Amino acid sequence: MSRISDIVRYMEELAPANLAEDYDNVGLLIGNRGTKVNRILVCLEVSSKVVDEAVEKNVDLIVSHHPVIFKGLKRINGDDFKGSIIYKLIKNDIGVYSAHTNLDVAHGGVNNHLSSLLGLTKISNLTGYKSEKLFKIVVFVPVESIDSVRDSMSRAGAGWIGNYSDCSFMTKGIGTFMPLEGTNPYIGTRDKLEKVDEYRLETVVSKDNLQKVIEAMNNAHPYEEVAYDV
Repeated sequence: MSRISDIVRYMEELAPANLAEDYDNVGLLIGNRGTKVNRILVCLEVSSKVVDEAVEKNVDLIVSHHPVIFKGLKRINGDDFKGSIIYKLIKNDIGVYSAHTNLDVAHGGVNNHLSSLLGLTKISNLTGYKSEKLFKIVVFVPVESIDSVRDSMSRAGAGWIGNYSDCSFMTKGIGTFMPLEGTNPYIGTRDKLEKVDEYRLETVVSKDNLQKVIEAMNNAHPYEEVAYDV
C-alpha cells in the first residue's frame, strides 16, 4: 500500500520543490510521511467545502495547487477561517501536499498545459527559468559491483541531465586501504595494506534526491565503509 512519502516522491519528480519561487510554500504542508494512503483528493484551493468532502469520503491526502499554509500562522483554532480548516484537517488525519509555482514552471506543468489548450506553438519564457540545483557525487566502487551500484543510484534519481537519464562517468584505478581492529572488510585482511581494482564513479543528482541517492548507494555498495564525496 502506498504511503504519503510515495506520493511526495512522485510529485517532487514531477515538479521539484526547488523550482518554486522564493515567496512560495510548497511540499507536504500537513501530515505524516508514513501515513498509508487509500484515497487522494485533488483540488485547486483547500476550501472548507473541499475539506468537508475529504472528511465525508475518508480521504487520506489532499493534493492542492494553492498552498493551504502560505503566510505565517500565529494560532490554529476554530475562531478564524484558515485556522478552522487546518484544525479540521489535523483532527481527521488528512494530509495536504501543495505544488504551486513549481508545478507552474515544471516541464509538462500548468504553463505548458495552458499553452497547449490555447493552441500556442511559439512558446518562450518571459523571465529566466529557475534551474534546478545539481550536485556531483563521486564514489569509489570495486569493479565487480559497479553495475549494481550505478543502477541503484540511477533508480533513486541520480544521473538526470535534461531529457537524458543514467548519465555518469567512470575512471578505473587502484584503491588502497588497511582494515584495522574492529572492522569486517568485504575485501582484505586486518592490518594488511590492500590494493583493489576500483572505479571512480561520478554522476549528478538534484538537491531533492541527494539523500535518497546516498542511501541507495550505501545499500548497494559492498564495502563496510563507503568512500564518497559530494
